[in-house]
Amino acid sequence: MILYTPMQLELVLEGFDTTKYPEYKEVVYKGVPILVEETGFGAKKIIKLLSTQPSDFLKPELLPGSLIEC
Repeated sequence: MILYTPMQLELVLEGFDTTKYPEYKEVVYKGVPILVEETGFGAKKIIKLLSTQPSDFLKPELLPGSLIEC
């Protein structure tokens, strides 16, 4: 990506190194590998299914955004 700007590079990238990104973890839930994010309440939020089985994507309890406890 090329960024054309008259501003100094330090001003454009200011605060970029202090950006916090969520920490994701790979877990196996009911035999299905998924990517989850900690919510801080003991539950985990499903971010993405990592399964290669098409039938796993049809399970309503594995919808991205759902909260699980594992």
